Amino acid sequence: MTFTGIVRQVDRLGRIVIPKKLRQALGLKELTDPIEIYLNGNDIILKKFRSDSPVSGDLRCLDKFGRIVIPIAVRERLNIESQKDSLEIYCENDNIILRKFEPVCIFCGESEKLTSFKGKKICAGCINELTR
Repeated sequence: MTFTGIVRQVDRLGRIVIPKKLRQALGLKELTDPIEIYLNGNDIILKKFRSDSPVSGDLRCLDKFGRIVIPIAVRERLNIESQKDSLEIYCENDNIILRKFEPVCIFCGESEKLTSFKGKKICAGCINELTR
């Protein structure tokens, strides 16, 4: 799985913008190409729908701005809140994978007891180590 370095916030209507470069790379056209949305564990999988394969999720199209609505059942199951949570965007083969963004310490990857310093997250353990 390749992390694209892109994190996008879910808007108030439960939509997220799929970056233009990813849309182009996967050949996704706004308004016309159905995209299948399904869950795999804690990941939301977006896959260009092919009429010769069975549907295992919801079908949606991108709007004219490259946004797609994440179904409310998916957002509820993964505890994703509109206008509060962001999603990381990954690529794997012909799939776009969305995962709830959880900030972690830039040094060790810890996700508990984080402090912000100049826009970066640092855990209490690393702060203690840095101050020694």
